Amino acid sequence: MRHQNISCFRIPLTLFLFLHAGIAFASPAARLYDAGLRALSHGEQEKARTSLEKAVSLDASLADAHCVLGLIYSGMAEFDTAADAFRRATAADADYIEAYCELGDVLLIRLGQTDEAIHVLQKAVELDANHARARTLLGIAYFRDNRTDAALIELQHAVTLNPTSHTAHYTLGLVHLQKEEWTSAIAAFKNLLEMNPFHAKAHFSLGTTYRRIGKIAAAQDALKRFETLAIEEEQLTHLKRYARQEPANAQVWYQLGRHHLKRQNWGEALQALERYVTLAPEETRGYEALGFLHFQRQNYWQAMAMYQAVIQRKPNVATYRNSLAGVYVMLAQYPEAIEQYQTAIGLKPSEPRFYLNLSKAYRLAGADAEAEKARQEYERLMSHSQ
Repeated sequence: MRHQNISCFRIPLTLFLFLHAGIAFASPAARLYDAGLRALSHGEQEKARTSLEKAVSLDASLADAHCVLGLIYSGMAEFDTAADAFRRATAADADYIEAYCELGDVLLIRLGQTDEAIHVLQKAVELDANHARARTLLGIAYFRDNRTDAALIELQHAVTLNPTSHTAHYTLGLVHLQKEEWTSAIAAFKNLLEMNPFHAKAHFSLGTTYRRIGKIAAAQDALKRFETLAIEEEQLTHLKRYARQEPANAQVWYQLGRHHLKRQNWGEALQALERYVTLAPEETRGYEALGFLHFQRQNYWQAMAMYQAVIQRKPNVATYRNSLAGVYVMLAQYPEAIEQYQTAIGLKPSEPRFYLNLSKAYRLAGADAEAEKARQEYERLMSHSQ
């Protein structure tokens, strides 16, 4: 069974290379530590684990090595072992705030040891009062311990320090909900949903809040959205399992990629769709989906390559030409864009939007007369369609 890659861990690998300048890299322990980091950079979890365990057995003062080991153990769901490693990291370096945060996270989220988590996270906040993650975790811990006023203080501070923290906003909303501060709870959940409209629990909690204050229609809308997202999440879970069980099944990877696209999980979508086109290189839909993904991420050169691959396989589909033209526009390659829009119109002359897009491309190219002609044709087609 493959364990999660180091890229999934919260602390960047490069952080551990520079935290402690006093490490003597010529020593056997330091060489093993360095070998462990290099193994992790190549996704070799077991090799990294072995090297780092040997390193700390030779030199228990290597706080970074203990902390990286804790991340590895946590990624392998060995949470008690992870907690011990993080404790050793803090023993080796009493000011190691990231180790305190990781320890608090494991104790709180994975092991349910709230009292010890609070003690550890309080130490982290003492070390850095403006550490957003430490404040967030401490707020969650206080909330779970029914210390809502203390939780409120920590989470308000956390969202001030990091306004994009989904976890802080969501837990802050729950605190306001428990305190029956309806307006503040609604605001917190709405702030989160503006950042992440696919946060199912936020929709559920927002619906619950609306229902508590008698706004039944708004509650029903929020709860309906929650149900839709919950179904999608279940489907996504099944697809992930099928992909692990049947890694050569191209259809599974395509469906997984489409689900991730729908939820704007760009990295996961990219991996799934790239796997799909590897398994089904002659199918155009994989390249089309990748083209859309890259366009949304403003990776226009990659999007161009994907749409060109689609057109190479199906040159007579007008929408593909239109999509490629849109990429050329974003790259300021207006003659190429105009050519592709004209081709799209030749393939489907009754589609109004092609003329509108062509008009915009002409305008950007400085061909105002041609732009006006294309715009007039767009208006004529639109009037006939009404």
